[in-house]
Amino acid sequence: MSTFVQKMNIIDTKSDLAFKKVFGEKPHLLISLLNNFLPLAHPIISIEYLSPEIIPELNEGKNSIVDVRCTDNHGRHFIVEMQFARQSGFRQRVLMNTTKVYSRQFAKDKKYNQTQPVYSLNLLDHDIKPDSQEWYHHFAFTNRFNFSEFWEEIQVIFVELPKWKNLNKFDISKPQDRWLMYFTEPTLFDRLSKEEYARYKEISEAMESLESKNFTPEQIYGYELYLDSIHQYHTTMSLEREEGRKEGQETGEQRGKQIGIETSLQIIEALKNKTQTTEEIAKEFNIELEIVLKLKEVI
Repeated sequence: MSTFVQKMNIIDTKSDLAFKKVFGEKPHLLISLLNNFLPLAHPIISIEYLSPEIIPELNEGKNSIVDVRCTDNHGRHFIVEMQFARQSGFRQRVLMNTTKVYSRQFAKDKKYNQTQPVYSLNLLDHDIKPDSQEWYHHFAFTNRFNFSEFWEEIQVIFVELPKWKNLNKFDISKPQDRWLMYFTEPTLFDRLSKEEYARYKEISEAMESLESKNFTPEQIYGYELYLDSIHQYHTTMSLEREEGRKEGQETGEQRGKQIGIETSLQIIEALKNKTQTTEEIAKEFNIELEIVLKLKEVI
């Protein structure tokens, strides 16, 4: 069988622009992702998209914006996020969003036993437990002395993409593996024959949706600025690490590790929350205002 002669020119499958293009606009692809990664008693048949902005019920609460949020034909709620790098307080933010969505179901005229479960699926491009080979983490309420007692109302799933990739056990016949490879090494699909590629319609549609021709010049420009900002911080991180080694200062090494994608994503999160001006954010992170403005263009 012949393989594709020309490789597709796609944007990064893990980028914010790509993730929302595929899973925020194509419900059948989101359904496939959720059905293949969540421990569901009944598969999802249909979904309805909800606003990604989760507004607190109290004025002093925190606003938060997730990548994708929806409810399904059973009334269950789903929150899906792609996380590029470690963020301080990320676990707490996930719990806040999940419990906030669950508590919203308690309307005045609704009985407690009418609530539906909330699932939070978090795809991570980094490790959360470096000392473990486990790449799939499922958290829920259980009895510490009898794990068979299980409350399904709130369930949080973390998927460590790099750790799965390092296992090198890809099976293209498994839908979950195809989605995992889509996020970790999408160029693998360039090696498929046209017949094989056509067989896996969900992946092929997702890949084709990310071809650069499907985005406006403004979107591509914002995407390139985003990648450029990440590259700048990567460079800064490397320089800081080298400086820390030369000076023999542990603080310099730690600072270098914290600078990079993490800082860039924290700035984007601050911009999304809209509680600070760009000048205040630049001052808080001790960076040039121009960088904050560039990141603002991306979102």
